[in-house]
Amino acid sequence: MKKLLIFLLLFASVCAFTEDQKVIPQEIQENPLSSHFLSLEEFFLNFDYERDFTPTDPPTGDVRQTSEFEQMEGVLVVYPLGVPYNLIAEISEDTKVYTIVASYQQSQCENNYQNNGVNLANCEFINASTNSYWVRDFGPWFIAEDDQIAIVDFPYNRPRPFDDEIPIEVANYLGIDLYGMDIEHTGGNYMCDGNYVGASTDLVYDENPSLTPAQIEQLVLDFLGIQEYHVTLDPLDDYIKHIDCWGKFLDVDKVLIGEVPETDYRYEDFEAVADYFVAQTSAWGNNYQVYRVYTPGGNPATPYTNSLIVNNKVFVPQTGSQWDDEALQTYEQAMPGYEIFGIYSTGWLNTDALHCRTRGVADRNMLYVEHQPLWGNQEYRTEFEIMAKIIPFSDEALIMDSLQVIYQIDDGNFIAVQMTDNGNDTYSGIIPAQPIGTEVSYFIHAADESGKNVFHPFIGAADPHQFTVITGPTPAELVLDPAFFELEMSVDETLTEELQMKNIGETTLTFDLELSEPVNWLELDLFSGEIAGGDSLLIQLTFDTNAIIAGDYECDIIISDDREETLVPVLLSVIGTETEEFLKAEKNGLIGIYPNPFNPTTQIKFSLQKDADITLQVFNVKGQLVKTLFNGKKTAGFYSIVWDGNSNNGESLSSGIYFSMLKIDNEIFNTKKMIMLK
Repeated sequence: MKKLLIFLLLFASVCAFTEDQKVIPQEIQENPLSSHFLSLEEFFLNFDYERDFTPTDPPTGDVRQTSEFEQMEGVLVVYPLGVPYNLIAEISEDTKVYTIVASYQQSQCENNYQNNGVNLANCEFINASTNSYWVRDFGPWFIAEDDQIAIVDFPYNRPRPFDDEIPIEVANYLGIDLYGMDIEHTGGNYMCDGNYVGASTDLVYDENPSLTPAQIEQLVLDFLGIQEYHVTLDPLDDYIKHIDCWGKFLDVDKVLIGEVPETDYRYEDFEAVADYFVAQTSAWGNNYQVYRVYTPGGNPATPYTNSLIVNNKVFVPQTGSQWDDEALQTYEQAMPGYEIFGIYSTGWLNTDALHCRTRGVADRNMLYVEHQPLWGNQEYRTEFEIMAKIIPFSDEALIMDSLQVIYQIDDGNFIAVQMTDNGNDTYSGIIPAQPIGTEVSYFIHAADESGKNVFHPFIGAADPHQFTVITGPTPAELVLDPAFFELEMSVDETLTEELQMKNIGETTLTFDLELSEPVNWLELDLFSGEIAGGDSLLIQLTFDTNAIIAGDYECDIIISDDREETLVPVLLSVIGTETEEFLKAEKNGLIGIYPNPFNPTTQIKFSLQKDADITLQVFNVKGQLVKTLFNGKKTAGFYSIVWDGNSNNGESLSSGIYFSMLKIDNEIFNTKKMIMLK
C-alpha cells in the first residue's frame, strides 16, 4: 500500500511537471536541470538528497539584516547570464557587478561585457561553479553584526550542490564572516525591511516539517535579527510559492502587492494578503502603505513585483504586455526620486524574472543612519527633537558639518539644522515649534571622510518623512498690562512703574526686551526671560528725568518672543522745575515711590500746594500700622521721605506688600503700594 501511494505521488508529480512544460520556454525545457522549479531528475533526487550544510552558532553581536533598498556596493549575477546585458551595463555605471563564473568562462564573459557596453572598471569576477543562475534563491543573505557586514547561509531548497556552496564562495571572496542557519529556505521566498521585519509564504513551514513555527521564528531572530516574521498564504497558487512573485518591500513602510481581476479565482487571496499588510504596523510605527500593481499573468507575462532595487535605481521587468507602462507608473508613484528602468526580455516568466536572477551585495563600508521617524499627527510641542544613530562602517570620521536635519514647512523651502553630538554614535537636531495644522517634512543627511553621502529616508528630499502638528497644549500667548505708558513728570524726578507680562497659553514663552531707541530716562530691570504657561511676570520700569530738559519724549519697549514682536508705546511729558511749574501742575498727594520693589530703603515722594498738617504712615496687608514716617506741619512744596523698612520700634520688617498713606489736614488723600524684598 505504501509503495502504491509513493507511485501515485510520483505519477502526479510527473504529470504536473509535464503540464508545467507547456508554459516553460524552449531553452529551459531543453535544460531542465537549470529550471526554476524542480526538474523530474531533481524530483527523484530530492527524496534521498543529503545537503552538504554545516550549521553554526548564531552571531553573538547585535544583528540586523540589510534590506534590498539600502546601500549596496554591488549586484551578484551568474554567467552564463539569465538577465539582459543592458541591465548589467546600467548597473555597472555606478555600482559594482560581481559575476559568479567558472574560471574557464571568465574571458568569454569579459568579452561579452565589453561588447555590450558594460563598464569593466566596475566588474569583479568570483570563480565558482553553479547549477543555475537563480542567485536570488541560493545566494548569500547579508547581515550587519556590530557594524560589520557578514553572511548567513542556509540549506538551499533545491538539490543543486554547486549553487548551495555559493554563500561560502562569496564570503571567502569578500573576506567576511559566515554563519549557518539550519532552515531549508530560498531567497525568492523572503524579503525584509532592514528594520528587523521579514516576510515569506508558508512554504517555509512546508519545507521544514521538523521545526515548529516558533522554532523557525527563533532561528530567524537569532541569525537575522528578525523580530517580526510575517508568514502568509501564497495567493499566486503556483508551483513555486515564492513571495517575490507577488510581493515586495519598497521601503520600511511600503509594500507592493500584485493585483488580479475580480473574475480570477485567486482574487480573494490577493486581496486578503493586501488587506493583511494594510492592517499591520511597520517598524516605523505607522501602518504599511500598500501599493498595487496589475499582474494578471498569462502570456506575455506580468512579473512586475519581481524587480530589483539598486541604490537609487529600480529595474522593472518588461515583457511587451499591455500592462508594462502601467507597472512603471506604479513604481514611479510609490518610489518618488528613484530612477525607474524598464528591462525587456523574452525570457521573463510570471514565476521567474529579474529579481530571481540577481542579488544585491550589502555595502561593507556603508554609512548607516538609524532613525525612528516622526509621522502622522504629532501633538504641539515647543521643539521637535530628531534623533538618529549615525555609524560609518568604514571607521572613517564623520564630517560633522554634514550632519543635518533638513526640514520643510508646508510647501516652503527646506531649512537645514546642524545636528549635535550626544555621544555613543547618537546625534540630534531640533525642528522648532510650529503652529497647529502645519505639515512638516524632513530628512536626515550625513557624510563621512570615506566619501559616503547618505540620507534618511534613503531618497531624501523627494520622499521625506512627514508629520502634521495637531491640537495639543495651547501655544504661548502674551498679554500686557498696561498696553502703553503715558506719564507726566518734573525735571529731576524719579518714578518706578510696573509692566505685567502674562502668558495665557499652556507652553513656556521665551522673551527678550529692548528699547526702540536709546533713552536716558527709562531703564528696564530685566532684558530676557521665560514665563511658564498661565504665569505672570512683573517688569520694573524706572523713569528718571534727571538731566532732561522740559519737553515731550517717546519710545517703544520691544518684546520679542518665538512668534512675533510686540510694542509697548511709552510717552513721557517732562515739565519744569519742582519749585515752580511742578508745584503749579501737581495736586496734593503722593507722587511716587522709588525704588519699588526695594531693599533695604525707598523714597516716598509727595507734594503740597499749601501749608498743611500732614501724616505719612505705612501699613501692612492686614491694615495694621507699622511705621509713622512723619506727623506734623509742612509748608507748600515737594518732599521726599526715606523709609528704611523698619517698624516704629526699630524692628526690621519682613519681605512683603506694604501701603503708604498720606493724610493732609487729617483727610486721607491717597495710598500707594510698596513691595519690600529682603
